[in-house]
Amino acid sequence: MMIALTFNGVLTSEHSKFIKRILNPVFRNPNGCAVQGTFFLSGSGNGTTDYCFAQSLFNNNNEIAVSSTKYQCPYTDCESLGRYFRRWREESADTDIYEQKKNIALNARINRSFLRGFRVPFLDQRGNSHFRALKKYAFNYDSSVIIKPQDIRKHEGFRLWPHTLDFPANYTCPTCPTKKGYCSSSQNCSLSSVWVVPMHYYNATGKNPCPTLIKDDIADNRLDTKSCIPRNELTQKILEDLLFHDFDIYMGNKAPFVINIELNWFDKYGEILTNALVKFINELTDINSRRSSGNNVYFVTVSKIIEWIEYPTPLNVIAGKWLWDCEGVIYDYDQECESIKKLREDQEELEEIKKKNKTKQLDLQTEVLFQNGVLPSTVAIFILSFLFVVFYDMYS
Repeated sequence: MMIALTFNGVLTSEHSKFIKRILNPVFRNPNGCAVQGTFFLSGSGNGTTDYCFAQSLFNNNNEIAVSSTKYQCPYTDCESLGRYFRRWREESADTDIYEQKKNIALNARINRSFLRGFRVPFLDQRGNSHFRALKKYAFNYDSSVIIKPQDIRKHEGFRLWPHTLDFPANYTCPTCPTKKGYCSSSQNCSLSSVWVVPMHYYNATGKNPCPTLIKDDIADNRLDTKSCIPRNELTQKILEDLLFHDFDIYMGNKAPFVINIELNWFDKYGEILTNALVKFINELTDINSRRSSGNNVYFVTVSKIIEWIEYPTPLNVIAGKWLWDCEGVIYDYDQECESIKKLREDQEELEEIKKKNKTKQLDLQTEVLFQNGVLPSTVAIFILSFLFVVFYDMYS
């Protein structure tokens, strides 16, 4: 059973204390590797992303993925609560996605080849413009689609697996591109290189279905959150019920359980959200727990889920670290990141250059003095003056 903890938005330094508890290396998968998460990062929004911490997460075997440069709704104006409709045009999607991929690569010192995934801010999908950009800039997957309860009923209650777009989606997906719309009548167009990694509604016993763990209070027309638990009624126990209940449902056909976590939730609900997630992870990584299902539950990144689907591997092979290896990873979230090291090295190099320049300037000044005969002349005048005074005193 594969579980993906996915975090979206602006990763600030304030979030690090919660993330370090959730992804604590004490929680280990059955193959001995620490639990992992995937982070879809924007540069700014409610704060500014701490790319140094992002690099630390990446060095600790987590996945860094891409959202937009600014964490805002690409299709709906969030600030006005959706009072008017604003399209994310194809060219703006293209530019925005590529710019953020470059930003992460530059600022977090992560090679672009590792930035494989994309998620629309606030899951605000209202078009398919970004799929062309994903294919153009070598992204491997999109994880923005939420499967609705009625589609689950059509599939006899089973959750849906990630899939490519070689064929039309067999569920309600108005944002999935059609071959006709995507390819613009091109005969050789293929969508096979881009995966869709869907999420599903949460539905705890006795509660109404909700597309997110915590009710979205930004734009009512973006996600149908009217039946979600009101924020003022939210507790740690409710969050735990949502997580465990849905995990039990996913165990039916063992489709990957993709958990969506907005990073801005930590600003207000950091403690109860973190405590719920820690309890969830702790129980599922405990080999003596009923839910650990004979020690076969893995918390992995979205890319590793796709890797397993492409190359299905038995548990005994995974346990031998052939597929999801973590060899050489030293789990340390407090290590100094490469960008800070580089900054310090550049500063030290600059100081050295300044010192050398000062020495050169002194040498040049001395050179000029000797070249012009100023210094020798001055010394000669001083000696002659001294001798004159001495002799004058002796013979006067």
